[in-house]
Amino acid sequence: MSAESTSHAVAKLLQRQSQQPWSPSQRTGPLLVINPDGDALTFLDADAWCFHAGHAKHWQRAFCQAQPPDLSSYRGALLVVAKEQTLNHYILTQLQALPAGSPIWLVGEKRGGVMSLAKRLPDGYGAPQKLASGNHCQLFETHVEASHTAPQLHQFMHSVAVDLTDVQFSLQSLPGVFSQQRLDVGTRLLLEHLPKPLKTPIVDFACGSGVIAATLHKRQQPKLYLSDVNPLAVAAAQHNLAAADAEVFLNDGLPEDIEGVGTIVSNPPFHTGLRTDYQIAKQFIRDAHQALRKGGDLYLVANRFLPWPEAIEAHFGHCERLVETNKFCVYHAQRK
Repeated sequence: MSAESTSHAVAKLLQRQSQQPWSPSQRTGPLLVINPDGDALTFLDADAWCFHAGHAKHWQRAFCQAQPPDLSSYRGALLVVAKEQTLNHYILTQLQALPAGSPIWLVGEKRGGVMSLAKRLPDGYGAPQKLASGNHCQLFETHVEASHTAPQLHQFMHSVAVDLTDVQFSLQSLPGVFSQQRLDVGTRLLLEHLPKPLKTPIVDFACGSGVIAATLHKRQQPKLYLSDVNPLAVAAAQHNLAAADAEVFLNDGLPEDIEGVGTIVSNPPFHTGLRTDYQIAKQFIRDAHQALRKGGDLYLVANRFLPWPEAIEAHFGHCERLVETNKFCVYHAQRK
């Protein structure tokens, strides 16, 4: 991870505090660190509940899953605040299954919304106390007032309407999943300009709730493979593609060991947390060229300012613009 990651800034803030009740030497039981972005907080000797498959690899004991591990054995949690407030509230709702009185530390960058989260805690938490500020971060402490069973995952699902020229349907999304509230404008542009039919099998990379794969299922019922780093995205996609010939992978990259891929379709991410990260899509484009069979096609949509044409040309030897707006481009390349 970059030295500029949120967890690195958080680690510096935590380590310089004179009182460190979250430290292994001062706490009374196991600690759960939630949403860490890398290895900077592993000094806490804690377990991790991660929402990124790549970040989970840094921890000796990590749970990269949509719902929390068994919370009955933990005696506190440290939440690295996510940029998505719906995800933070989902996590805090789940953490109310901790024993009553369990301390919860909220820590994150000021621009990431840690202060606004502290002001708008779900019911059932004690009044937050600000403990520290520095490194562009803030640290708050609250506690679980009364332990109770957390709501089931399906209670957090949100319906998203998909209204395209040729297909109309709705699907379900979850907190923290890309474009949770509505169909993304770029994804819509991509879906409206894909040729029909596509070569199979088809891979939907960075699938989110599975809107691309679900649309392709409606159009041609192909064999589909989906992947995403976020376990909540995987859970939503599995729900939405339950009736399709589809396999959904929790993976930091393209699904592995899939032979003869005919088409790869994506609206690839370019952020890791709050930070711009071009390496995600660059690695994806490199891997896509290797995964496609001869004559296989890559289709992706991206903001116009992103340097994807150069990356595509570097590996495929060419890059075609299928459609362009004042904000987005849909690109196509074929493995020769």
